[in-house]
Amino acid sequence: MSDYPKMLYKGNKAKYEYQTASNKESEKELLDSGWVGFGDLPEPKLESKLINDSGINKLQILGEENTKLKEELVEALKENQELRKQIRFKELEDKPADELKAILDKAKIKYKANAGKPELAQLVLDHESKDSKE
Repeated sequence: MSDYPKMLYKGNKAKYEYQTASNKESEKELLDSGWVGFGDLPEPKLESKLINDSGINKLQILGEENTKLKEELVEALKENQELRKQIRFKELEDKPADELKAILDKAKIKYKANAGKPELAQLVLDHESKDSKE
């Protein structure tokens, strides 16, 4: 049984060219000029393909996605902050009016003598918000 024809390759295991050696002499010529057996081909290198097949720059797409995600994050953080304020307001509303007044007195914040718990709670919340910004 003959060993020919024999395929020899250039490139890597993912992308290659091939030639056919029909005898020992043509095989030697191909081997001398850099052709190898398939098993001797290197594994493909991982390459960063920045331009896809339709010519769109992947870096531009990723930049746009990054900007969009940053905007969504800012909105989510604002929403989170607002929800935290609502929770804190509910916590303050659950406290007795005397305790709210004591907090305001300690912070030297004036309030109406007839102020209800929602107004007192809002004054405490406003004071806490002001303090957290400083």
